[in-house]
Amino acid sequence: MYDLTKVQNPEVLNAKSVDLVGGYRMFLPEKGSPFFLGGKLIHLGHVRNPTETYTPTEKAIDTAVYGANQTVLKVTTKIEETGAFETASVRDLRLRGLWAGSAVYTAGDAVLAETFAPSTEYALDDLVLPTVPNGHYYKVTTAGTSSSAEPTGWKTDGGTNQSGGVVFTDQGEIPAGSNIVVIPRNHASFNGMLVDVTTSAIAGRTSELFIAPNVSLRGDGYGSGRNGTDETTLKFAYTILSAGDYTLPATLGDFGTVKISGGYDVLGVPDKDVTATVDKIIAAYYA
Repeated sequence: MYDLTKVQNPEVLNAKSVDLVGGYRMFLPEKGSPFFLGGKLIHLGHVRNPTETYTPTEKAIDTAVYGANQTVLKVTTKIEETGAFETASVRDLRLRGLWAGSAVYTAGDAVLAETFAPSTEYALDDLVLPTVPNGHYYKVTTAGTSSSAEPTGWKTDGGTNQSGGVVFTDQGEIPAGSNIVVIPRNHASFNGMLVDVTTSAIAGRTSELFIAPNVSLRGDGYGSGRNGTDETTLKFAYTILSAGDYTLPATLGDFGTVKISGGYDVLGVPDKDVTATVDKIIAAYYA
């Protein structure tokens, strides 16, 4: 019988070397984004099923010293990291707007959805509702002044409606929550910072933070819940871009930090310090 203490690292037998993932929290700060409604981050809610993929770009070094061309070495010149995750917080309209790649408007914003008015000057991208609600809202796609008559039979199939020199294009149904309007047709990627918090399922263990200061994020379809219907999730995909000269803020604290491709890992963050640490990272991002 082998003596295990002699054939393996004894630290492997230490309970402190074992950990289990308890969950994930993700935050997205981004300067000047329309998604944040005056705030500085979006909490991505109940996140699950995160995945990561690393794709290297290689350059072949060839030689023909013996007459025939041969590859003698391959050098990795770049590694692209992509990832995906799902959020089950599908009722959060900020997340739905982010997933759709569209703007979010509330009563405090400069662009509002207002009831149609005759003989009124409309600017491009103004949002308008019919005087008799039909559940849809419309965007001005040709600016001008409306006539004295409202369009009749507002189209609900994505078509256009005209009054005077103004063209109103159907944007679809108004989402739940009458004080918020999401434009679902303006698909686009989001660019900003990703803060990923991995927590332990074992009481007393520390958390790990991954900070990617430059990511491109987009909605990527739906996921299914336990029964495939009632818990449908929103799927996101992201690409981690170059971190450039980004450095962690000096105010972060005395934690273990590792610079990796695309950002930093911050290790050994106690649960009680996670929120304050994330706040410091985001505050420095906006400084």
